[in-house]
Amino acid sequence: MMAQSRPQFDILIIGSGPSGSHAALEAASTGHKVALLDIGYSASGPAELIPNLPFSEIRATDPNQNRYFLGDDPITVLRNQDRGGTHLTPARQYMIRDMEKLFPLESTSFAPLQSTGAGGLGISWGANCVALEDFELKKIGIPDGALRSYYAKVAREIGISGAADDLLAPFIANIDPGVIQPPLPMDTNAATLLRSYQAKQNKHIRRGFYLGRSLLAMLSQAKDDRQVNPQFDMDFWTDAGRSVYRPQYSIEKLEKMPNVTRLSGRLAVRLQDDAEGASVNCIRLDMNSGETFSARKILLAAGAINSGRLALASFGGDDRKLPILCNPNHWVACINLAMLGKPARDSRHSLAQLTLLMKTELEGPDYLLAHIYSYRSLLWFRLLKNIPLPPKLALRFLRLVGTAFTCVNIHFPDRPSAGRWIKVKNSGGRSVVQAECEFSAAEKEWVIRNERRLLLFLTSLGCLPLGTTRPLHGASIHYAGTLPYSEEDEPFTTHISGRLHGTHNIYIADGSNWRFLPAKGLTLTLMANARRIAAHAVRELSKSPAAEQPAQTIS
Repeated sequence: MMAQSRPQFDILIIGSGPSGSHAALEAASTGHKVALLDIGYSASGPAELIPNLPFSEIRATDPNQNRYFLGDDPITVLRNQDRGGTHLTPARQYMIRDMEKLFPLESTSFAPLQSTGAGGLGISWGANCVALEDFELKKIGIPDGALRSYYAKVAREIGISGAADDLLAPFIANIDPGVIQPPLPMDTNAATLLRSYQAKQNKHIRRGFYLGRSLLAMLSQAKDDRQVNPQFDMDFWTDAGRSVYRPQYSIEKLEKMPNVTRLSGRLAVRLQDDAEGASVNCIRLDMNSGETFSARKILLAAGAINSGRLALASFGGDDRKLPILCNPNHWVACINLAMLGKPARDSRHSLAQLTLLMKTELEGPDYLLAHIYSYRSLLWFRLLKNIPLPPKLALRFLRLVGTAFTCVNIHFPDRPSAGRWIKVKNSGGRSVVQAECEFSAAEKEWVIRNERRLLLFLTSLGCLPLGTTRPLHGASIHYAGTLPYSEEDEPFTTHISGRLHGTHNIYIADGSNWRFLPAKGLTLTLMANARRIAAHAVRELSKSPAAEQPAQTIS
């Protein structure tokens, strides 16, 4: 099976997103020979045109702003919003370049985004950081306490700012408060909402509502070559000062390490495995030619959908359905009545200002999560289709209520269901994913009932909901569960160590192995768990009969 008599690498990681980049950092730190394989498209076009200035100054002075705010193809940009949210601006569109061609998917009920960019879905990550509680990790399949040291490693690598002592502190108990930087200033709108909550805080807590400052992978203190966030309100358009963490920064570190090889421009198509090692067949995209790379251990971190596709295509998964998890994700347009007619401070960041957790059950707690944004720099035209007025009147209305306009992004938990699955078919020699994500009547009723309760709470704060957008399933860009953890040695499931059952040397290092998807953000936990699995794979190297044989050197 192996293409060479000895593997070319000790560890090969497929995928450079949050999971893959941090798995590679963990493995490379031990001195082993590591490869990182990805498609790896980089930013170009609109991102290079944006001046390093505050949003208000750009809007008032730059005659070329339409080139990056609207892009060359604004129709496509607006169409993609329904698939991936308003934050996928023209400057971030390279994240999904050639997505339909390289990751073909057929579905009537599921519209996911799969990234072809260096850094994966982390390119458009909203930088919200949540360390899951032990009961949530148990539902996922991760042992109690297994991630605490890895959460700390990730926090030190990415830089997290926020309030470590407010009402949300118990929900980030698995992060050492000592690694958290102070929070950046809240904008005017968020400050009024927080004051309104605190005026009746004990009452709200009894009802199961917890509101606090968002923890963000955004610097309030300089770190390495990264700068403090400049408060330009341009964070969805640019990465000014590299303040907001992107996996690309970790990839740059990896590229400077002598024991790391970057294999960019490759699409993985099939895996092979035996007792001696594993290999990946891939297509080199610039030459449209096949290549094979081998390693003693392969870590699959290509994203839940693509990792599931690779497993099915590689190990006899014809007509086999795999589960898929994806958070239902709703956007609510609100007016904060306390801000009507009042000015707002110009200096601000664009990311979530506040995070709301709502308990949904008294026994065995679970949560809805909502991130609260003050909408400005994403531009009003993106909202016109959601305002029940003619476009000219809608635009005038939005400008009138500008400082009071608030966006609330609600995430719901997801569990395995027979109505949500992916499978692979062969079409013209390539693997095409077929998927459906349907909810039962009981599931839909649960979502609507809990959403209604959360909206009534917002109204009690003086934050009046105007309307709710419920995009096609997949717009949360939170995917997991295709190769879930299992105590049984069943095909297309994962051992707690991360090893794919039925294989010797292939490990699942992304969210494919999760059995549950909390409403709370998954990215911080993905990075921590990828490090845990990489560390286990490194330990297994020393037990291998090939441990005394060094990996083969390649140019």
